[in-house]
Amino acid sequence: MAVPPFKIGATLVTVLNLGDFAINLYDIFGKDTDLSRYFDPKELATPPFMPSNTILIESGRRKVLVDPGDHQRLISAYGAQPPNAPAAPPPLSEQLGAAGVDLADIDTVVITHLHYDHFAGVTRMVGGRTVPSFPSARYIIPKKDWEMAEIADSRNKGDKDLAETLGVLEREKLLSFLDGAQDLGGGVTITPSPGESPGHQTVCVESGGATCYCVGDLYHLREEVEHPELVAAWADRLVLLQSRNAFSKRASRETALVVPGHMRPGRIRLRGGTPVWS
Repeated sequence: MAVPPFKIGATLVTVLNLGDFAINLYDIFGKDTDLSRYFDPKELATPPFMPSNTILIESGRRKVLVDPGDHQRLISAYGAQPPNAPAAPPPLSEQLGAAGVDLADIDTVVITHLHYDHFAGVTRMVGGRTVPSFPSARYIIPKKDWEMAEIADSRNKGDKDLAETLGVLEREKLLSFLDGAQDLGGGVTITPSPGESPGHQTVCVESGGATCYCVGDLYHLREEVEHPELVAAWADRLVLLQSRNAFSKRASRETALVVPGHMRPGRIRLRGGTPVWS
């Protein structure tokens, strides 16, 4: 189900789903994790589908894009979808066009963390060449993610997926490396939220007394919101738990709208100190 565009004060936020993917929960949390404490047996037997969200933020003349994905590239990288998979939506360029936004209108691209599904759409093929998808934009990525061992190793080995995306941006000198917080103007800020990756970052939109957070993979599923100790096998558990606990308190206090990378938008309320997703 598509998410209608919504206003945060005077700022327009549009959530674009680039395609739903079937995710085996044990692939996320590890085969030795007792997931029966958190999930219905049917969810464990049949992988749930998760959206792949890209978020467009329009604040005055500013147009910020968070986590541009590419469904076809992910299919090529991760394999075919099961027969019952929902049909893929139009590609990002078409969805932006339907929203009245040209690729050249995007002035800033923020990548919350360097997992491929969150940056696969930063480049595209034009006339047989791979070029930046958003020619007028600067691309802000977490410095600590760029320096982590797996990314450095992939860069050294000439990994195709990395070379055709971030490698192109690096060659064109379009990458901006962020280590900490940054104010983008227009009520849009970036703040660190490490744990899923060393440099994972969150985008905050504030306008007219309302707040929205684009949180990337701070959470993948509702169960992680309500059981913050449930973390992906690759994450830094203690660091991520600190990030989640601090964020849930802030989001609840601000009654903020929360947009994860793989969930429909919602809100976090603290009930007796326990976070609840709605």
